[in-house]
Amino acid sequence: MHLLLNEPSRDTPIYGEFEVVVLGGGPAGIAAAVAAARAGRTTLLIERYGFLGGMGTAAGVTNFCGLHANVHGDIRQVVHGVADDLLARIAHLGGLNAPHSLFGKTVAQAYDTAAYKIAAD
Repeated sequence: MHLLLNEPSRDTPIYGEFEVVVLGGGPAGIAAAVAAARAGRTTLLIERYGFLGGMGTAAGVTNFCGLHANVHGDIRQVVHGVADDLLARIAHLGGLNAPHSLFGKTVAQAYDTAAYKIAAD
C-alpha cells in the first residue's frame, strides 16, 4: 500500500519517510545530505538531472571558488568536512588541479567535470 498526498491536480505517491529531504544535488546539497546522513538522520537527496554536481556538472562550470583563500600570502584550504572528502575523491580520479589565485584575491580550484560527476555520485 502506498500513501498518497492529495494535491489539487494530481495524487503524488509517497515512497518513504525521511527526517531530512534535500532538494538539489549541487555542492551545497551534497554537503547537506552527507552531513545529515552522518548525523544519523534518514536522508533523501532529490536531483532533477540524472547526476549530481549542480552547475559544475550540468553546465560545465569547472572550478570551485570559496574552498580556499589567500591567508597572509599563502593559499590555504579554509573549508573542510564534506569538502575534503569530495576533493579527495576527485583527486583520486586524477581530475583535480592545484588551487590558484585569480586577480590576486579570489582563489579557485579547477577540476575535470567528468571526474566531479563520478566523485559526487
